[in-house]
Amino acid sequence: MHSIQGSTDLFLIPGDPVLNVRLPRMFNAVFERFEIDAVLVPVRVPVRDLAVFFKASFLAKNLRGMVIAPPHKPLVTHLLDGCGLFGRVAGSVNVVRRTEDGALEGDLFDGEGFTSALEHFNIPYRGKRVLILGAGVTGAAIGVALADGGTVNGAEHVAFHDPVAGKAAGLAAQLDAFFDATVAAVDESDPAGYDLVVNATQLGLQPGDALPCDVSRMEPHAAAFDVLLRGQPTPFVRAVRERGLHAQPGFEMLIQQIPYYLDYYGYTEAAQGVRDDAGFLRDLIYPAELADEARNPRRYHSDSVA
Repeated sequence: MHSIQGSTDLFLIPGDPVLNVRLPRMFNAVFERFEIDAVLVPVRVPVRDLAVFFKASFLAKNLRGMVIAPPHKPLVTHLLDGCGLFGRVAGSVNVVRRTEDGALEGDLFDGEGFTSALEHFNIPYRGKRVLILGAGVTGAAIGVALADGGTVNGAEHVAFHDPVAGKAAGLAAQLDAFFDATVAAVDESDPAGYDLVVNATQLGLQPGDALPCDVSRMEPHAAAFDVLLRGQPTPFVRAVRERGLHAQPGFEMLIQQIPYYLDYYGYTEAAQGVRDDAGFLRDLIYPAELADEARNPRRYHSDSVA
């Protein structure tokens, strides 16, 4: 990493915990590769202290912005002067910047990262039926991105399932009011009838976790995406692949967000550079058994995105 000096722009990534966050390595690799005098530093901040920490941190004039880690993504929205559409609809942000006039604004790029990851792996989603398992922050961001394109550029139908009573219904109603795509809540996690199944739950992080759905009920043409990063390939990804279906872990979703972050912060040349070649980032975070497929998806999956 390049040396940190008085001219270095500072970015923070508050979360709790932050022990396993991958974005500092990724951002700092980008800064070094494109000779940007900036650094991203993780900071562990308990929920009860977030508001004070957030406001006080921006008193530092060389703090350009923050990338928000769990569990703080929904909490930061109430501390901003402005928020992008996706952040407002999902009720969560993962990026904050200071504008030239000193205002703090944020937005959410989880959804764009998700759809870009699908495109990278040639997983069809436009005009398709999608089941999202989990109606939390990540599920909401994915639902927003899928519904935003309408039935032509986005999904035709987005369904949410969550075991917490009313959670999926509340989110579905909110998104259905904003977008043209049909958004609904379902009582069961049955994947039958869907073209794409997304695990946006925590199932798979702990040994012995149940699968988020009955994989044997997935359609013969269906694909799956698991947003989890730890423990990949998870039992869900393995089970789907054992059926001969296409399933991907969440690493590419994280990688595909990086250009959006960089554009948001004004590093447009670096953003385009990552879009042109993100191989150095895949080398950082992909486990060996999944790395070659991520670098050469068309060697493994030749079907075009629909």
